[in-house]
Amino acid sequence: MKKLFVLLLLAPLLSLAQSRDLGPSSSIFANNLGDFALQKIDKVYNSEYSNNLSGKMYLFDDWQQCIVKTNLKEEGLNFAVPCNYNLFTDQFEMKVDNEVYFLQHDVIVEIQQGNRIFIPNRNFSDENSTAYMEILGEGEKFDLVKVYDLHIKDVQSKRSLGLYEKKIMTKDKLYFVDQVSNEMIEVPRSKRKIYNILELDPEDRKQIHGNIKRTENLVQAVQLAG
Repeated sequence: MKKLFVLLLLAPLLSLAQSRDLGPSSSIFANNLGDFALQKIDKVYNSEYSNNLSGKMYLFDDWQQCIVKTNLKEEGLNFAVPCNYNLFTDQFEMKVDNEVYFLQHDVIVEIQQGNRIFIPNRNFSDENSTAYMEILGEGEKFDLVKVYDLHIKDVQSKRSLGLYEKKIMTKDKLYFVDQVSNEMIEVPRSKRKIYNILELDPEDRKQIHGNIKRTENLVQAVQLAG
């Protein structure tokens, strides 16, 4: 459902204004473009699955300035670029000179957008895998992450009686990520199961005020676990 037609592009020069604090100069960026193995998005919605879709494909309402941290070079390289998370393709995209590119998954360490942090999930064999996870909380034994999912549903058209149209449906789920095994465990509905997974003792539980299933309390819980 997420097939795209893309055109590999070897770009000669890209001009990108970067601040000294957020990333290297545009010349360094251009010199490392090949390491990104960027794909220029040519006909991103030209497929049998994406034609005539209604709904929201992107996580952000508009392109946002992001800091892209990579593992390029021994010391790493960071770039500040406008980006957005395409939920249809499970890919972060960036915009340079009004052209849109995929970011190669394997070179990304993390992507920061404001106070939000996204990291790639490299365990694609797992049935719960997703291209990127948003980090909500970090602990010694577990992290708390949010993953986003998109699927296409046929719904009855409001404009034409008796006809159906394809509509994008999005949802998100919370997971604990085991620091040792990288196993993703969906946060259960049961409070008891949450406490058991995190192995919180009675004293730790007393520090959590209110419903443990609230996101802010889950963040506190993974910080206490260990």
